[in-house]
Amino acid sequence: MTHLRTLLGAALLLSAPAMAEDLAPCAAGSAIDLAVTIDSSGQPQFNYSQFGQSCSGDVEVSEAGTITYRLINLEQAPQGLRFVGAGFANPFNGVVDKVEVSSDGKTLQLYDSKQVSGPGKFQFIFSSSENGLLLLSPDPEVVNEGIPT
Repeated sequence: MTHLRTLLGAALLLSAPAMAEDLAPCAAGSAIDLAVTIDSSGQPQFNYSQFGQSCSGDVEVSEAGTITYRLINLEQAPQGLRFVGAGFANPFNGVVDKVEVSSDGKTLQLYDSKQVSGPGKFQFIFSSSENGLLLLSPDPEVVNEGIPT
């Protein structure tokens, strides 16, 4: 489960599986590399990194901005894996303002103007040329606590 929290004007992206590994947070303002692989039992695995180093997926953002996810290591991913978008449990609460996917499906950006407080749960949606099914990521959550002044 991944969480985005705004604490004292800073957003924090938390990835529960990575937290168990006690990895350092990812750097703010830089793209988060996301490697999606399939383990021996056929289950997808989601691993975050920046600058070639594993990171927890945690990101501190000190102001409104963009969180960028970039698919990497596609040779180890399901054939033709690409972002399709992000699905939200409550797309009308205004926590995330906009989602954009690059034309090649390798990059997804979440825009958060931090104009409202509250949670916004979402899942990444992926397609693959291996079959006609869609893949959903673990259930991330965006939580904006407080409105910036």
